[in-house]
Amino acid sequence: MQLLTLRELKHNPDLLLELSYPSKDLGYASMILEELEECGVDGIYVEVGGGGELLKLGKGYRGIVFRGRMRGEDVALKVLRTDSTLRDLIEEAENTKLANSVGIGAKLRASGKHVIALEYIDGVDLDTWLKGLDVGEVRSLKMVLASCFRQARALDKIGLDHGELGDARRHIILRRNLSPVIIDFGKASRRRRPSNVTSFFSYVTFGRHSSKILKMLGLSKPPIDSSRMYKLRMDEESFNKLLSSLNVI
Repeated sequence: MQLLTLRELKHNPDLLLELSYPSKDLGYASMILEELEECGVDGIYVEVGGGGELLKLGKGYRGIVFRGRMRGEDVALKVLRTDSTLRDLIEEAENTKLANSVGIGAKLRASGKHVIALEYIDGVDLDTWLKGLDVGEVRSLKMVLASCFRQARALDKIGLDHGELGDARRHIILRRNLSPVIIDFGKASRRRRPSNVTSFFSYVTFGRHSSKILKMLGLSKPPIDSSRMYKLRMDEESFNKLLSSLNVI
């Protein structure tokens, strides 16, 4: 990959139009470029070979994420899709900033109405890691799960519901040192009762890797009663009992 400065991007119509996904609207793409400049973004990486497209990290229903460079560090640049039902990314940026205030999530570097610049997390998604996990790596599994649950608990305590931890496959990235990072606060809300811990519990005990996880934790079945108790009380005692019942502490 190679870095394309925003000035160079401005004079490359084909690549510039990639900022307007999926409509390919030059006016929208130019507006996004201006927001990126205002955020202090230096440039966006281009894939070498394969058509030389802008380097994409992900694509969702609300936005498309590019890998860029900003003030000397790599960043993830989320751009609002032209066909999104959302008018802007302002609330997502605010919720990301709130999560950051308790040490959760990729750090927010800058934001505009239609753009969010985030710390780039170099790692692998939780689903891929679990798929390749050797059954003998019980200690690593417990360490990762305990950290994920504690981060979910921190979000519960500040009243921010992530909204997608029940299907955490693409919403938790593991750094190279196996430190988990919860990402994508696009569906997060402070208006509904938080259920981050119980949602992640559902992913762990009923998701696609649940049989493998339960076996490695030495459990014959999910400790549902502990999850229900936490949902009812949402205090430190019930949270610690939940972790204990999962054998991760």
